[in-house]
Amino acid sequence: MRSWEIVPLAVIAAACASLSPPRSDDLFALVRSGMTQEEVRRLIGAPDNTMSFPLSRNSSWGYFYYDTWGYYAEFSVTFAQDGHAVSKISRRVNDGSDRGT
Repeated sequence: MRSWEIVPLAVIAAACASLSPPRSDDLFALVRSGMTQEEVRRLIGAPDNTMSFPLSRNSSWGYFYYDTWGYYAEFSVTFAQDGHAVSKISRRVNDGSDRGT
């Protein structure tokens, strides 16, 4: 292969490696208590946001998606200070009402 042929292939390979699986309630249901941060990252990809909770020394990762019913939602998994998942929750960002909540 010539060098000019290798560069596009490397770019395509890098792009494919960074793709996360489609987000869904079914995918997030696979997250279990006790999973490590690396296991969660491999399963559902990099989070959209993170948050630290200094008093409890926990942290959370948030993922935005459209739930099974088509509502925009955020899935969040909370990790203990040792990096293992301790809880998860999904909440609708907008419940679809005409009140904007």
